[in-house]
Amino acid sequence: MSIQSIRLALIASCATLSALSAVAAPKLMQGPMLGHVDQNSAQIWARVAGEANLSILYSESPSFTDARESAPVRALPQNDYCVQATIDGLEAGSFYYYQVLVDGEPLDAVREREGYPLLTAPPSDMEVQFTIAFGAGAKTEVDGMQAIWLQVQNARPHAFFWLGDNESAEGLEPAFQAEQYRKQRNIPFLQPLLRSIPQLATWDGPKKDSAKSFDVFQRYWANPSYGTDENRGSYFNYNYGGVDFFVLDTYSFRQSGEGATLLGNSQLEWLKAELDASAAPFKVLLSSSSWTDIKESSDSTWTAYAHERDDLLGYITQSDIRGVILVSGDNDQAEVKAIPMSRKGGYDFYELVSSPLAQDPVASYDEQEASTINIHEPYASTMNFGLLSFDMTGDDPSFAYDVINVMGESVFPTLEVKASELQNGVSSWQTKVDDPEAYADAGLAPVAPSNAVVQ
Repeated sequence: MSIQSIRLALIASCATLSALSAVAAPKLMQGPMLGHVDQNSAQIWARVAGEANLSILYSESPSFTDARESAPVRALPQNDYCVQATIDGLEAGSFYYYQVLVDGEPLDAVREREGYPLLTAPPSDMEVQFTIAFGAGAKTEVDGMQAIWLQVQNARPHAFFWLGDNESAEGLEPAFQAEQYRKQRNIPFLQPLLRSIPQLATWDGPKKDSAKSFDVFQRYWANPSYGTDENRGSYFNYNYGGVDFFVLDTYSFRQSGEGATLLGNSQLEWLKAELDASAAPFKVLLSSSSWTDIKESSDSTWTAYAHERDDLLGYITQSDIRGVILVSGDNDQAEVKAIPMSRKGGYDFYELVSSPLAQDPVASYDEQEASTINIHEPYASTMNFGLLSFDMTGDDPSFAYDVINVMGESVFPTLEVKASELQNGVSSWQTKVDDPEAYADAGLAPVAPSNAVVQ
C-alpha cells in the first residue's frame, strides 16, 4: 500500500464515526441541509419520512434559551415530502443554532437535539475576510465515500457552490433523478457540511422531460431564487461580504444551430443589467460550462457560442465594469487560466476551474483558444475543490485562489489578484503565469495601451 493510500485510509477511518453520527434521524429521510443564507434569514431543506409539519427551532444560544420557532411547512407526497423552511428576523454576522421539529417534536437522536450552527452574512458596512468553495462532478456510482468532503469541511468555507454533474441523472425519468439526489444527500462525509454551510447549486439536468427535471432540481435545493418570474431557470445573484456571485444557467436555454445561444436572450440581458447595477469590487460569474475549452463534439462550452461569450466580455469591457472573475467546473481537471483582454484595452479575465469532486479525474488537456493563457499546467491527479478567499479590508480588496486535493494539499501556487488589477488598461497575467517567456515566444507578450498600468 502506498503512503498516499495509507493517508487516505487514515483520513477516512478518523472521520467515519463523527460523519455517520450525523445522518438523518428516523423522522427525516434526508437533511437537514442549509440553503440560501443572507444577513437576516436562512433557508433549511429537509425531506420528511411521511406527511407531517416541519418547523425549525432556533436560538443564539447552543442551549436553546429564548428559542423561537419558524412557521411550519407541510411535507406532502406531491413534493416528494421535501420542504424548505425559512427562519428570519436574524442579526447580520451572527451565529445561531437550529434543530428540526417534526409535528412540533424534536428528533429522537441526541445529536439532532443538540442542534447545528449557522452564521448569517456579515453587515453590508463591514469589511470582512471570507472564503467560498466550489466544485463539480460528484457521482455516487464512481465514488460512494467521497472523502473530498472532509477537506472541504477542514477549509470551513462560508458557502459552497455546486457547479454541475451534481449527481448522475442523465437518461433517467424524473422519479429516478430524485432518487439520485437522495443518494448524493446521504453521503456520510457530506453531512456536517450540509448542515452548517450554505449550499447553492446550478442545474445541468437531463434533456428528457426537462420541465419536470427542473421541478425535481428546484425541489431538492434551496437557492435564493430560480431565474425571474418571466424566465424560470437556475440562475441567480447572491451577495456575500460585499462580493456579488452570479450563478449562471448554461443548460435550460441552450440552443444550437440558427439562433445559437448558451444563456438565452432573457438571461443574458438579466446578467448585463445586474453587472451594470453592481457596485461590488468583485463580480464572480459561476458557470457549469468552461469559458475557454474547445470540444469539437460538444456544445457544452462557451467557445461553442463564441459570439455570445465575446458579446458578454466585450460588453463588460466597453461598459467599464470592473472586478469580473470567471469560475467554471465540469472539466474533470483543475485549471487556472486567463483571457488577456488587456491586449484590447480591457483587463485580464481569470478563469478558475475545479473538478471533479468525486469521480475519476481526466487529464484531457482540451484544445483551447490560442490566446488563452495557462497560468499553471492543469491538474488531474486526484479529486479536488476550488477555494476562493476574499480580503475586503483596506483600499484595494483582493482575492486568492487555491485548488485543494483529497489529501488537503494545495496543488498550485496560490493565485493572488487585487481589485486594482481588474480594471480596463491593466495587464496582470504575466506576473502570475509559471512561464511567461513561453507566451512571449508565441507572440502573446502583453500589448498594453498607453494608459495601462502593467503590474
